Amino acid sequence: MQAVGTETKGHNAPAGRRRIVLPRMLRRPARMLSRLEWDLPKRIGLKLTAGFFAVTAVAGMVIGGHTLTVASALTAWSGLAIDRVEIKGQSATSEVDVLAKLALGDYPSMVTLDVTGARERIESLPWVKQVTLRKVYPDTLRIQIVERTPFAVWQHGTVFSLIEEDGRVISDRVDARYAGLPLVVGEGADKRAGEFVALMDEFPSLKPKVKAGVLVSNRRWNVMLVNGVEIMLPAEDPADALIQAVALDDGHGVFSREIAAIDMRLSTRLVFRLTEEGAKVRAELLKEREKARKKGSAA
Repeated sequence: MQAVGTETKGHNAPAGRRRIVLPRMLRRPARMLSRLEWDLPKRIGLKLTAGFFAVTAVAGMVIGGHTLTVASALTAWSGLAIDRVEIKGQSATSEVDVLAKLALGDYPSMVTLDVTGARERIESLPWVKQVTLRKVYPDTLRIQIVERTPFAVWQHGTVFSLIEEDGRVISDRVDARYAGLPLVVGEGADKRAGEFVALMDEFPSLKPKVKAGVLVSNRRWNVMLVNGVEIMLPAEDPADALIQAVALDDGHGVFSREIAAIDMRLSTRLVFRLTEEGAKVRAELLKEREKARKKGSAA
């Protein structure tokens, strides 16, 4: 038996023509295959080539991470592009910032827009508390924004921040629009701003005179008045101490005198600290009294 690929020249073969002699075990299957009639579809080669390129394109999109981009382009071109974005409810939030958070890309499509992701990105903006986002087919996106409400201004170091009632910082940009908000000062004052505001609400006659509440050692409050007087409150029962301070002012006008501070930290003792000018006046008054005493003694 001759091996595959061995070349022989038959007596009936044309001169110069070669044929391949198969092994004996393959000759019968080869004769059967030669008798089959192959009826292939028309343009089978073109169709197979097109299919090959289509499969290659899909594989390329998947591997390269471009599936979403292609889907966005196709759906946008088919009439489902986002042509209008309606934004309502915002005043401190820029529409430009909202549009940037949508991340619409080069082919904004109603179909492929991730509503949940877009809502979470918009809610990450400082002033935004809640967002409702709706698709209105075929081409409109509606966004309803609920913004955060400033409760107080918190001074920490040299920085002034707008805060909510729970102490969450909204923004470090504080302008004249928020001049009427309560001012709290010191470390931890942001979380306890509601406590100070509630205390001041108990004294409506005092409230217009208050400039700020200063939290000392995260334990107690000092009340700073607009004219510079400081009321030093105790950690326990600060409202009772303020009742006494307001009574003193109503009866003797102590808040309008040359007083720098009223120390009410001890329930058994009330201490007044004079201003520099008040201290001079007091010193002169004591001198005059001493002179008058000496003259009376001499007489």
